Amino acid sequence: NFNMLFSSNFIRYVSFVVLLASLLVSGCASVQHVNETSLSYLKNLSYQGIYANPVTLKDGVYEGQAFVTGGDSRPRVQLVEQLMVSGDMTDDGFDEAAVFLTESAGGSGSFTYLAIVSNSGSNYQNIATRNLGDRVQVRALQLAEGTLILDFITAGPDDAMCCPSMKMRTTYRLVDNRLQLISDKQIGPVGLQDLEGVKWSLVEFAQNEAVPAEVPVDAVFEKNRVVGSSGCNRYFAGIKGSSPYQIKIGPVAGTRMMCPAAIMQVEDRYLATLEKVGQFGFSFGRLMLGYKENGKDQRMLFKPGPDMAAQ
Repeated sequence: NFNMLFSSNFIRYVSFVVLLASLLVSGCASVQHVNETSLSYLKNLSYQGIYANPVTLKDGVYEGQAFVTGGDSRPRVQLVEQLMVSGDMTDDGFDEAAVFLTESAGGSGSFTYLAIVSNSGSNYQNIATRNLGDRVQVRALQLAEGTLILDFITAGPDDAMCCPSMKMRTTYRLVDNRLQLISDKQIGPVGLQDLEGVKWSLVEFAQNEAVPAEVPVDAVFEKNRVVGSSGCNRYFAGIKGSSPYQIKIGPVAGTRMMCPAAIMQVEDRYLATLEKVGQFGFSFGRLMLGYKENGKDQRMLFKPGPDMAAQ
């Protein structure tokens, strides 16, 4: 039973999930297959299918009126910049873009939408939008021969809404300006095996704390261990986990070369943080490793290598 598995760490895990939801659209953007000109249009476009009336983004964000005068809670929609794909989905000679939007109203819920934007020359228009659900975790999005392949994690039959654990793979085609569902398949519960087969490159130590691009820090998960570059040296460590999203890393060992002080500072921090990690999660194609620091929930954020494909 999922809830029983998490009973001992439930409060800590929920805190991490809340952190995950709040960071769904954060981090260094890595737009896939969408150029800067198109991105500018996408960030200032009107989108339908979220509320009764379309919402128009400004610099990627829409914020409505507060629900209560003087209150902080208000409807908010944001474009996700770190995972987008584009290609000709209708054989008309023009590319369509598939993008994600998140919607929240200040509570614990965070809804994810998949939206299709057509582009006939310089005329961009949102033509289809589909609600994927509350607090889902998107693992990958691909476009192959006009078919969208979406891998995400949603709540299983025994899951609390905070803690989705069921992996899904859905495929869509654009038919008459509608996203038509072609297939919808459960592919099992999330686990440590879902970290394997990808070279994950560290981009942030914590929210808005970027890793210097010139320092190569990465992680490759192989069954019961993780290996990679810590900036200067190669490292390896054992891993284990007894329930969805739970991971324990360490002790960490590795080679002992010396590099310039700035690189060694990054390396020392990374290796020390690895041994604090207790949870993992996914955020629009990226891996998050959650840890505690000074009593607060934090996360390291990794981007996948170019050969990333959800398993």
